[in-house]
Amino acid sequence: MDAKQLEKMMGFAPGELEKAAEAYEKDEWPKGRTIKLGRPPISDEPSVVLSARVGESVLEAFDAKAQRHGQTRAERLRELITLDAMIA
Repeated sequence: MDAKQLEKMMGFAPGELEKAAEAYEKDEWPKGRTIKLGRPPISDEPSVVLSARVGESVLEAFDAKAQRHGQTRAERLRELITLDAMIA
């Protein structure tokens, strides 16, 4: 595959890839935007991991209830812990 075919396949204008390569080699590559990897934060403050052991039947019932509420296990846990902390 030559450069013209590659440009056409990737949707670039003729000569655009060559110009980009020259800019990169001259260290004139545009800054662009920063991409953060991973899951988006759930709040403005740092989060910590909370771990607990429960029986399998308790977990199955909890997951079923979360599903009935349209939530994931983690969403349900966060909601219940937050509500409990606010009441305390």
